Amino acid sequence: MDERKLEELFRDSVQSVPPSSFDEHDVARASRRITARRRMAAVGGTVVAAAVLVGGVGLGTGLFGQSETSHVASKSVPETASSSPRFDGPGVLGDRSGCGPDAQLAAAVTRQLPEAAETAPVAAKPCPSGSKTALFVLRDGAATGSVTVIVGPVGTIPPDQTTPGDVRRPDGTELSVRQARSGKLVVVLSDPDAGSPAAPYGARIASIAGDLAAQY
Repeated sequence: MDERKLEELFRDSVQSVPPSSFDEHDVARASRRITARRRMAAVGGTVVAAAVLVGGVGLGTGLFGQSETSHVASKSVPETASSSPRFDGPGVLGDRSGCGPDAQLAAAVTRQLPEAAETAPVAAKPCPSGSKTALFVLRDGAATGSVTVIVGPVGTIPPDQTTPGDVRRPDGTELSVRQARSGKLVVVLSDPDAGSPAAPYGARIASIAGDLAAQY
């Protein structure tokens, strides 16, 4: 084969190759996309690393404080305070606002003093801690005042009401004290109102105290 035929064959083979599907512009655009992706990946990695670092420091030092749930829970716990403090000990009274009348004790008093059944018992003021009480506002002829009955532990009754017996005080108050079967004290007082000539039913409180001592 001579040189001319070889030259023709090479020329024909070059002409038969299909044209390229991309040019230099396509290559440049692809290069720019690859470069942009690499830059974004580098920036993203830096941001994630910074977030992890800040989060770790914040949790370790308490920078972000407590969560909203724990903050609300801490506010929802109410503070408790006693509106009427109670004190125990000789001569020291408990509920200083008085305590409600005991129904059974009131019924026992009215059996000995039927006149008291005509009035509703009210709260005794003051009321020794751990005691049962009943107070009746009464009129006995010209005498007016109140009859108070207390059944309570010895240690909570005022000292001037702990000695069993019957006493008439200078202010006209009649006092009868008895020791009950349970060891508690039964105290019955008849207090006259200001200007009253005598304590209402003062002559009968001793029998009331004795009867209650046998029951309690």
